[in-house]
Amino acid sequence: MLISDLRRIVAVALVLTTTFVTMPLSAADFSTPRPVIGSVSAVGPVDLRGIGMSQEGTLFAGDSIRAREKGYAKILMGTGSKIEFFEKTDAKVSRDEQGVKIAMNTGTVGFTARTPLRIDVLPFEVTATDDAAGNVAIMSSKTAGVRAISGKVTVRNLKTFESFVLMKGQERLLGLTDGTHSASLAELASTVPGPIPAPRPQTPAGKTGGGLAMDSGAWLAVIGGAAVAGIAVWGLVVALNNRDDIKDLTASVNTLNGTITASQAATAAALKNISNASAIANTVAQQQAQLAAVSALAGQAQLALTAAGNAAAAATAASLSSQAQASATRLNALQSQISALQAQLAAGGGSSAQLTALLQQEEIERANSNNLANALNTLLNANRNTPGVPTGSVGTVGGPNVASASEAE
Repeated sequence: MLISDLRRIVAVALVLTTTFVTMPLSAADFSTPRPVIGSVSAVGPVDLRGIGMSQEGTLFAGDSIRAREKGYAKILMGTGSKIEFFEKTDAKVSRDEQGVKIAMNTGTVGFTARTPLRIDVLPFEVTATDDAAGNVAIMSSKTAGVRAISGKVTVRNLKTFESFVLMKGQERLLGLTDGTHSASLAELASTVPGPIPAPRPQTPAGKTGGGLAMDSGAWLAVIGGAAVAGIAVWGLVVALNNRDDIKDLTASVNTLNGTITASQAATAAALKNISNASAIANTVAQQQAQLAAVSALAGQAQLALTAAGNAAAAATAASLSSQAQASATRLNALQSQISALQAQLAAGGGSSAQLTALLQQEEIERANSNNLANALNTLLNANRNTPGVPTGSVGTVGGPNVASASEAE
């Protein structure tokens, strides 16, 4: 009986062993770990690999990052390059033999590239290296924008293989559906023709260029005397008519010169407005990140202070967090207005008055957000010994570098 049971056990063991040994295994079962690209620090709601992250995490090749509303993420790569994900930005980060590549789906990405960095906004690929800095923004399903803040940024159409280079301060609008890109107003301004020179009087045929010497035609006029008197009178009439024609032509040239000058002035004003709109938008984006940090740190401080029984300080932290969120909401609306005006300016519309109004709103919000940051820093410093109160501080944001009317002339 025991021998029979033993035989059954051995038979089952042999069957199982044979099954597992002959079972096909995929490469995924022995896949090597994915390479580390860098570290991620987050403020506000940010998802890494589809999971909400707290403050810091490790970024692996192939990871997806999504900064939700009021979220902000900063990636520091091992190579020294930096990438910023502003709110409502969704992208995937990978790496191949050419370097790091970011495939954007939505939002705005800022970058400072120490080593080759590629950003895909299909059908375009933006490439930066050698400390070039800039940002790429998907404005709609049909339009994206790229701007070079410093260094050199190359943009290539992956379908047509056409490419162009943006230098410091240059920007382009990219058509995501038709693969087109609009020339900057600066390039258009460079193609405006210069003033047409006034006509120079020419020496009539048969005459010398000056002096008292006379050619054959002049001697014939003297010899002919009275015979050519009638012709001389006719020539005088023709000369007077030509003088009137020259006056009319000169007047037309002056009018044309005035038109060209006005066109150049309008182009310069449009360039100034576009540059100022970008500067204001960048400053608002900095304030949004600043307020996200204020709200997050104030929320952490509130929990710690409440647990420590410091009700007054906890109430102050709660108030700062609430004010930061309210200011962020206003800035979101302001950023939408700025984006709308940027689209108008790119199409040749908009006005300096609209831009001035938006700048005034931005400055009001900037003063408020800086006050909130300073108040939070004071609160954190005063309660730094309370367990759970976050350390560090939130910096202030400087005003946008806008050009005055005189600088555009």
